[in-house]
Amino acid sequence: MAKSPSIEAPPAPTAFAPAPKPRRPSAAPVDFAIENTRQLRDLWSAKRPGRGALPAYRFFDALELRPWADNLVLYRAERLDDQYVYRFEKVGKGVAAIDGGDFSGQLMHQALPPTQLWAIIGHYDAAVRTRGPVEFHDTIPSPGGGAVKWDKLLLPLSDDGNEVDHLLMLLYAEQVA
Repeated sequence: MAKSPSIEAPPAPTAFAPAPKPRRPSAAPVDFAIENTRQLRDLWSAKRPGRGALPAYRFFDALELRPWADNLVLYRAERLDDQYVYRFEKVGKGVAAIDGGDFSGQLMHQALPPTQLWAIIGHYDAAVRTRGPVEFHDTIPSPGGGAVKWDKLLLPLSDDGNEVDHLLMLLYAEQVA
């Protein structure tokens, strides 16, 4: 009987970039990462030029994206035979810290280790295939002890309104006990 391959936990990030919290404490408990993803998703929805059409990155003003800028990545979605590959175009400082470097200009599968890639590539493909937002919120045990709370939002973008040619990703990683 063949032995099934073991599945490893993704490597711990080299740094963390939790969602920013307001200066005034809130009386109600709020998950700021989830609130920030909701706000960006709402902005993306407002930028859609029509029913079923997708917004282009140029529809977003840098000032509108400022609250999330350090935690954003813009990817170019490129067709390679019958699949998509994703090229880093713009990488926020928080994401560069999480990933261990600014990989602007590089293809994702060349920049990230396979153990990190296999765990996330399905989210990117789903955003392209469904032409809709994909969210991921999970707490995963860290190899060094404790856990990492991951919050990710992928938003498909299109220069022509139809075919996905870019993905905008918001990413937070927070160390939890």
